[in-house]
Amino acid sequence: MSDSSPSSKIQSKSRICVLEDDAAVSDSLQVVLGRNGFDVTTFGSAGEFLASHTADSYDCLIVDLGLPLMSGLELIEVLRGRAYSKPAVLIWGRPEGRLLPRIRRAGIAETLAKPVAPAELLDALRKAVAAGPLRT
Repeated sequence: MSDSSPSSKIQSKSRICVLEDDAAVSDSLQVVLGRNGFDVTTFGSAGEFLASHTADSYDCLIVDLGLPLMSGLELIEVLRGRAYSKPAVLIWGRPEGRLLPRIRRAGIAETLAKPVAPAELLDALRKAVAAGPLRT
């Protein structure tokens, strides 16, 4: 029996990009999201992601704050400067309150502290995808 609720329709159509430099965390996120019907692609760095020229093909980004060379927040700021309006969820190992104003300005849909509980991640992701692109 298939679930035809709005959230299942969102899931089955959603392409998610995970940007996480810790391979174990990235693999775990990919498994959780894949098991819940999301089409998931992963990248280990912002540079690798930007070089792929695929940002517009995803419905939502899940980005680690602590990416090497360019932080997850810096990546989102660069994308926003290029008129990228898709939602983003920021995950971080150590919440940093001083970054909250920048996070708000970057239009990040949700921030989650690691380790992220699967239910919390799925809820944040569904809300972000349902909300759709930023309105400018």
